[in-house]
Amino acid sequence: MKRNKIIKRVFVVLLFLAWIFVTTFKIGPLGSLGELTTYKTGLLSVPLQSNETQKIKSGQKLDIYVDNIGIPHIYSATKSGAAYGLGYMHAKDRYFQMEMVSRVVQGRLCELFSSGTLKSDKFWKPYGFEQKSEELLETYKRENPEFYAYLQAYSDGVNAYLDNNENTDPFYKALGATPRKWKTEYSLLFTWYMSYTLTYFDHHIDQQEIFEKLPGKEITYFYPLQPKGINTILPSGLLPSNTNVPHLTTHSLATASLETAQNESSLFDLGTKLMTNHKFYQGIGSNNWVVNNTRTKSKNNILANDPHLYLTLPEAFYEAHIVTGSFKGYGFTIPGVPVIVSGHNDKISWGITNGEWDLVDRYKLQVKNDSLYLYEGKWIPFQIKNYTIKVKGKPAHIEKYRSTVQGKVLKEENGQYYAQHWYAAEKSNSVKAMFEVMKSQNWNGFSTALKDYSYPPQNFAYSDVENNIGIVCAGELPARSNDYIGQVLDGTKKYIPAKPLDAFWSTFNPDKGFLFSANQQPIQNDVYFGAHGSKDDYRAKRIYSVLEKKKDWSVPEIQKMQSDVVDISLNDFKTLINNYPVKQKYSGIVKELKNWDGKMSGDGNQGLVFEMLRKVSLKEAKQFAKTRLQVKQEPSLQNFLKYLNDKKYTLPGGDNKQKIVDVIFEKTLDTLTQSYGEQWKKVAYKKMSKFNISNMLFIPGLGEKVDNIGGNVNTININTEKFHPVFRAVYEVKDGNIQAHTILAGGQGGSINSIHYKDQIESWSKGQYKKSQFVSNPAKLERIINTIKFN
Repeated sequence: MKRNKIIKRVFVVLLFLAWIFVTTFKIGPLGSLGELTTYKTGLLSVPLQSNETQKIKSGQKLDIYVDNIGIPHIYSATKSGAAYGLGYMHAKDRYFQMEMVSRVVQGRLCELFSSGTLKSDKFWKPYGFEQKSEELLETYKRENPEFYAYLQAYSDGVNAYLDNNENTDPFYKALGATPRKWKTEYSLLFTWYMSYTLTYFDHHIDQQEIFEKLPGKEITYFYPLQPKGINTILPSGLLPSNTNVPHLTTHSLATASLETAQNESSLFDLGTKLMTNHKFYQGIGSNNWVVNNTRTKSKNNILANDPHLYLTLPEAFYEAHIVTGSFKGYGFTIPGVPVIVSGHNDKISWGITNGEWDLVDRYKLQVKNDSLYLYEGKWIPFQIKNYTIKVKGKPAHIEKYRSTVQGKVLKEENGQYYAQHWYAAEKSNSVKAMFEVMKSQNWNGFSTALKDYSYPPQNFAYSDVENNIGIVCAGELPARSNDYIGQVLDGTKKYIPAKPLDAFWSTFNPDKGFLFSANQQPIQNDVYFGAHGSKDDYRAKRIYSVLEKKKDWSVPEIQKMQSDVVDISLNDFKTLINNYPVKQKYSGIVKELKNWDGKMSGDGNQGLVFEMLRKVSLKEAKQFAKTRLQVKQEPSLQNFLKYLNDKKYTLPGGDNKQKIVDVIFEKTLDTLTQSYGEQWKKVAYKKMSKFNISNMLFIPGLGEKVDNIGGNVNTININTEKFHPVFRAVYEVKDGNIQAHTILAGGQGGSINSIHYKDQIESWSKGQYKKSQFVSNPAKLERIINTIKFN
């Protein structure tokens, strides 16, 4: 009895000490948990946002009706009034996110988060995007007053909210900060943020090693620049209108002269995750497809879109409805930018996928004394510029930035110097182009608007009320030299800046009645877009095969297709199983897969077994590259399996392919057993496929767990460790108008105390769409819970 009392007292003391530790432990710049939870000074002191009818005095006249899931329906007689309303609602629901992104691109996170985000600011500050955005805005003021006025009205709406409402975002309170005033040019910063995420692929050292070490035949086999049998976005062989097009020749692939080349983020370091040099393919991508009226039951065009990005709370997009006297629009916006990037007006609809074009060049430098580089036979000093980075609570950091005529200087771990040029760091007219897209009424207006689009390159699927469909692969591709194939360039030779290729890539009303893009190669001709042949195209093949087989699509069937979780790479593995005898020890794996249809559903065991087999195979492909090809970059899974299944071709010196196959199955079985025990056959795939959606600051407990969801990196409904569909949308032409069916991954609200912070996650995970309210008369709107009137 006495012993039990002692144990209880010790437990109470330990619990008390643990509470002291937890409540005093500093969570980065946010302070301690105790400080964050007090009623007077912490998160609990932040008033919750209220829903009520509001009347606001303003220089703009408009009405905003907010429905039960937080979508604003903005009505104004003018486009400027609508922009004002969108700015007001973006600020109301997502201002912390807007400020964070703008600060990332400016290199000014440390002013808010102190030195924990210094790595991010050191990367972004030297690009000078803050100044470039100011200069770009001045250009619009002179040359495009309509667009300038639209941006200005949006900015006024953002600041109207900030000026007339108490800060309700708990993160500002936790940081001891207040929202900064929004400047009009901030909207132009977001192009560079998205361009980094979608175009900053610096894989050239790995490419260089491949071209240098492997014979032309092996390059063509394992790392083809023009792979056979792929489904391109546009009809292959199509040439642009210009005459000076770089060409990829057999000579370029096999014998081009190449130089020798070698080559824990903080909880609050928003930009650090962006600092690594991206491989060409990381799972970031998207789907869009469009079918014309000859392939639908209703005889109406249907367009589908689901972008795949790093998914956080709040997520990247925000749904909105705009009605003016001359323009109506509905769709997905990026908070901070007053344009619809995927959606429709009353005549046309459009959806986006990432182009995945190679917009980075690497130059190998010869350097001496850590300060001089050899250029055209002369040793010249690095260009040096010092940047001041303000740091909250600490002295300012002076960043010494070194560059050459080609771009910024990079020094790899092995001591080798390079210069890097990122084309998307230039000024971009993409926001203005999207403004023109929103106003377009037909294919001619749409395609003309996108001729002014620059970065990040995107594939725009198109549909209109006249039953036309099309795709534009929009963006600026550098017109590099004829022998450029992604290699490291010689930094000692004369540098000639590459101008954008004079080309416009599009197709309109194809005979087959459908078009699609899934981040695959835009076209197969003599133009270098990037190392598309070094990645798998299973997802693209699946989309094409499903679209091709069916000629009577309906909206529910298109929605079901967006949730498709069939991995057709299974076919290559089945060929492997048929080509090689499998030991009795692994017969359980073979039995699970032989009669399976490849559907990666969360409930089945086959999905778990197959995903483990696929991941083990990828590791063996990497080992194969290291030991047999003697290069760092592994071939795609597709090309690795092609090699194992190829009975006619073996690398010089021979390979025991049977042994490689045995190792794959042996390691798969071992990994299954180690991960799930001897009863792995009873474990469902959802055990492996579940994931967490993190809060944008990666604070534990403010995200959301998603269970029982299927798919993988190869399926239409992509599911990887980090990347998922951030929204799904289906746009149907109906009765001469356009009807949207949508799901947002998360919710409209960006504050953790918003009822719309994550209220759509369950519908998103289950594939349950909501029908949009695209009406000209606000009296016809339903489920309105909040009205804001400006006069």
